[in-house]
Formats: sequence, structure tokens, C-alpha cells
Amino acid sequence: MNLAPIVKLVRAYDATEWEIFISEWQKGLSGYASVKRLGGSGDQGRDVIGLSSFAGCQGVWDNYQCKHYEVPLSTPAACEDAGKIIFHAFQGAYTPPRKCSFVAPRGPSTELRDLLLRPDKFKAEVMATWNKRVAGRVVANEKHLLVGGLEVYVEAYDFTTFTYATIDEILDDHRKTAYWASRFNGVLPPAPAGVTPIEIAPKESVYVTKLFDVYSEETGTLISCATDLDTQASWKADLQKQRVRFYDAEAFMAHYRDQTEPGTIEDFAEQIHDAIEPALDAETEAHPRLTLALATAGQAQPASVLAPRAKVRVKQGVCHQLANEDRVSWKL
Repeated sequence: MNLAPIVKLVRAYDATEWEIFISEWQKGLSGYASVKRLGGSGDQGRDVIGLSSFAGCQGVWDNYQCKHYEVPLSTPAACEDAGKIIFHAFQGAYTPPRKCSFVAPRGPSTELRDLLLRPDKFKAEVMATWNKRVAGRVVANEKHLLVGGLEVYVEAYDFTTFTYATIDEILDDHRKTAYWASRFNGVLPPAPAGVTPIEIAPKESVYVTKLFDVYSEETGTLISCATDLDTQASWKADLQKQRVRFYDAEAFMAHYRDQTEPGTIEDFAEQIHDAIEPALDAETEAHPRLTLALATAGQAQPASVLAPRAKVRVKQGVCHQLANEDRVSWKL
């Protein structure tokens, strides 16, 4: 999908909205016991934090240093923020974070990127400029020069924990979360096509049996398994078409389950059910009921963030999902 308009929108956020966006990014991904936004006065260098346990910042945690500037994040700004984290860890305010990621909508400057990719170089830069960039900024109205125990601590600090995330990486992750659709007005990435296995799987048994009922009524011959269609070429081909629809709907629902608010995919299916229900009441024979239901589903326009991404085949496949749940039948 074209992310350029979204990148432009995100870059227009103010600092607070950027922090909220970053917290959504991490809340929407699995792995943390909790994610908290601390940005503000007295945050001790912590903007958004991901806590791996209820031990909080005394246990394993990650720090996301949010920097929303009109230009790429500079080396001096990163050195100051790295110094704050190291200093407060030295003071015992918290254990050193497992990871400290600089997140800025325009990314790091070329110089800073190269330093972060060479932790030894970044360490040398922080230490060499500490007294100028860091000492007077870690605590208001105080100056903490790089001497004594503090110098020893910084020298021993693991600078490989400092990293950065690009806007592309952040957006790629964010769009997998349930926050994406509501934040960007339903702009969802496309779902993959389903993969239809050659053999009918056990999970298909209910809706496929209902299709066999349709074929039996139409041919006047009992159809109870797929091999019974070997002499019925047109119905065998129809079965395969219906199975493709079913698996496209399965892939669609699975893809968006974790990218939308809870209940979104269930509501989408419910609206398809509401659309086809009158069609089912209008017909008494199995094949016309199936055909009209599929046609109606294909034309349905559910009031859902999923609607723009739902192809006709997906909406028709939902009919088979409903049949598989025993909510609809084609033969009365």
C-alpha cells in the first residue's frame, strides 16, 4: 500500500501525539506485560516504556525515546538523552533498559545513524562530549561531570542497547495492530488470498456437506463425498470455486483479527448474514437459495472498516463460514 500520505500525516503530529502513536505501536504488539507513556517533566529520560514484567523498571524493560522534530534527530540530542538514561540508572532510579530506541519521524541524521550502528563509536562520542552536552542537563540546576564513579559506570555501560527505528519500520508494525484502522480512518493493508488445500479439511465438513445437499437436489443423485462428483464435472468445478471462496474469507478474517478493534470481524460477518437472510426467505429450492445468497453477499456494503478491503469472493466466502457455523442452510 502507498504509505506516503500516512508518513506525511504522522510527521505533522505534535510531540504529545507522537508519543501516543508510539505507545500504540508497542501496545499493539505482543511481548510486554504493559506499555506506559511517561513523557514529561521528571520522566528521567523515559518517554514510552515497555515493561516485560510487573517488576516494572526494576526488571527487564525497554525505553522508546520519542523525538518529534522537523529535522532528523541529531547526534547532540541523542547523546544528551543517552546520558540521561545512563545517569539515572547510575543513580539507581531504575535498572538499565534492555533496549533504548530513538524514535523520530524523520529518523536519525546520517551521522547519528552511523554512530548507533557502531556502538563503540557512539560510546566514545557520548563520553567525549558528556561535560558539554549531558552534565548540566540530567538534573535541573545541577551539573554532573564525568568523573569518579560516574565515569567508571559510563565506561562499563552496554552501548549496544542504544538503537533506532525508522518510520517505515514503525508503520509496518503499527499497521498490524488494532489501532491502525481507527487512527488512519480505516486505511488497512490488503489481506492475502486464501490457500485452498487439495483435500477437503475436517474444518470444512459442515459447509461442504450443505453443498453436497445442493448438488444432490440438482442432480437427483445422492452426493455424500467429493468422489461422488467425479462424474459430475460442472458440480465438481463448482465445489472448488466455493472452497476457494471459503478459504479467501478465512484468510481475510485471520489477517484482520489482530489489526482491528475486538468484534470487528464478527460484526462484518453479522452484517453479511443480515444481508442474505431475506434472500434465503425468498427461495425454497437449495441451488437458487445458494445462488441468490452469494449474489446478495457479493453486492453487500457492510458499514465496517473492512468493507473497502473485502472483495466479492471474500464476502461470498463469509456465506460458507456462516454455513459452517450452522447459521444458514441451502436445503430446507
